[in-house]
Amino acid sequence: MLDTLNYDKLAAQVNTKFRLTEMTEPIELELIEATEPQTTPQQEFFSLFFLGPKDFLLPQSIYELAHDQLGTGALFLVPIERTEKGVRYEAAFNRLINTAD
Repeated sequence: MLDTLNYDKLAAQVNTKFRLTEMTEPIELELIEATEPQTTPQQEFFSLFFLGPKDFLLPQSIYELAHDQLGTGALFLVPIERTEKGVRYEAAFNRLINTAD
């Protein structure tokens, strides 16, 4: 599931395609960037940036995505910019670090 993967596994998929599984027309988003994680003793923060078609805008929402290597899972995507190349979306991660060890 995409929502349980860690930064390293997600960042390794930069420049690969993710498919929106619930759309009637096939829509692909390309993972174009993964920011370096910032950490505190309790939390880890990072963002993934996707590029989608320029002629189609997904509203801010949770979407089911499929990836050939990672499988399927839900991500909350927010449109942040429309460019000549397409619409950029951000998925922000804010995870608690397991300190029970």
